[in-house]
Amino acid sequence: MADDDVTAQPRSGVRRSGAWGLALAVLAGGALAAAHPPLDVPLAAYVVAPLLVAAVRAAGGGDPRQPRAAAVRRPAVLLPPLVAGLVGYGATIAWLIAPAGLLGWGLLVLIQAAWFVAWAMVVVPWLHRPVGPLLVAGVWVGMDALRGLLPLSGFRWASLGYSQVDVAWLHPTARVLGASGVTFVVVLLSVALVDGLLRMRAGERERPPRAPLAQAVGVTLAVTLVTVGPPATDGSLDVLAVQGNDIEHWVAPDPQAPRTITRNLHAATLAAVRSGGAPDLTVWPESAVDRDPSRPAWEDLGVLASEAARASGTLVTGVSLDGPDDPARERIVGAWLLGPEGTAAVGDLYVKRRPVPFGEYVPARRFLDWIPALDQVPRDAIAGPAPQSFEVAPGVHAAVLICFETLFSDLARTNILAGDEPAGVLLAITNDASFRRSAEPAQHLAQSRMLALETGRWVVHAALSGSSAFVDPDGRVWDATELFTVAAIRREVPLAAGPTPFLTVGDVTGVAGAGLFALLPVAELLRRGRGRRR
Repeated sequence: MADDDVTAQPRSGVRRSGAWGLALAVLAGGALAAAHPPLDVPLAAYVVAPLLVAAVRAAGGGDPRQPRAAAVRRPAVLLPPLVAGLVGYGATIAWLIAPAGLLGWGLLVLIQAAWFVAWAMVVVPWLHRPVGPLLVAGVWVGMDALRGLLPLSGFRWASLGYSQVDVAWLHPTARVLGASGVTFVVVLLSVALVDGLLRMRAGERERPPRAPLAQAVGVTLAVTLVTVGPPATDGSLDVLAVQGNDIEHWVAPDPQAPRTITRNLHAATLAAVRSGGAPDLTVWPESAVDRDPSRPAWEDLGVLASEAARASGTLVTGVSLDGPDDPARERIVGAWLLGPEGTAAVGDLYVKRRPVPFGEYVPARRFLDWIPALDQVPRDAIAGPAPQSFEVAPGVHAAVLICFETLFSDLARTNILAGDEPAGVLLAITNDASFRRSAEPAQHLAQSRMLALETGRWVVHAALSGSSAFVDPDGRVWDATELFTVAAIRREVPLAAGPTPFLTVGDVTGVAGAGLFALLPVAELLRRGRGRRR
């Protein structure tokens, strides 16, 4: 049979299977959205991959009666993953419409859906094999790893692993293999179990269901028997986190918002110090000092931050600075460490290492200046040069992540390990005001919760407009604030004294998955080449 031959079916049957595949794809996308806030149903994550595999199979993919090359080339096979991606990511990141408009939101959703299509193209030739569920899960993890890098700096939002931060039996997996490992387990368990049951129901004789079911049982046993806990602690810090934005800018724009917000943070900090004494460390969020205080028009912002630092002892605050070479075109998104004297020493500035494309800088700006929406990004943020941590107290280091850097565990890992001693606490400072009263703050907080599990550190999640919170090494949230309120939360935060396995070795599961994503198509091409020679 030629590669382009397809088993003949009545036209009505093809239409029915195509419609059934699209229906399953819509359900898969809906489950992806339901697994994350605002619905936040962890069990929904376990049906995403099986529904998507079933949708692809209904469209003709993975049918052992058809030549594998012909099956993967059929457009109908690639339509279900595209639809699932559009539905799932479209709903999950709908909060992006407010700051980026329909065009920006639509382009990003289309890119994420395209990764689902790429996943299907890689796995379809292998779906009918007993090892299929293992490859489906491995390539899924590889897809997540690669979409966290490409295009530009990537966007790993809505990874299935983030939906499992409340599932205690997966916490050891997160400490060993990170979010990628949790995603792998979720996909493998669900796909292998469903695949095995379907094979049994079909009474399959040639390819018995033992392999898929064995994969599901083996992974379940391996995961539940791992008992890696968080690292031991050595000392603690009295940490005050302050949230200062009560301005709903889309309702009542305030041209003096940067000044108002810094004043709110200053007043709330001094009030907390008066009532409870000076803490060891005070944390202000991203954009707390949102104009360069070295400029005469905004020097009062620097005065307020310095006063807060002197009153509270030590302050880490988000800051926006003009670029050193071309202030009209460049800026710095960073975090300042202000000591008890109210000033920053040399090296006490962390510059965001991975600015957000089209949010903080415009790639190929000279070719895209005609797009009106990009007027909101008049200057390009400069990327930070290297990993860094702050010494916030004698012998005590803290690592900092800014905004969407929480998506990238490699940044957290290298910042924690940047100093002479690993940082004992992680500070995740963010703005989030542009996303209004949406699910984005809760989804963002889930990323900090996963980082706490991966690194074994307390995470201070300080958001300008909320929700701010403390997160313990078991991913539990403490003292969460409401959105768009001025608030101060305070807690004695234990300091981690050692690394987790994930912090030691990094995201090996993601790297292996990315390798599998690249190698499986090569293996398929070699197989087809051998078949032609025979």
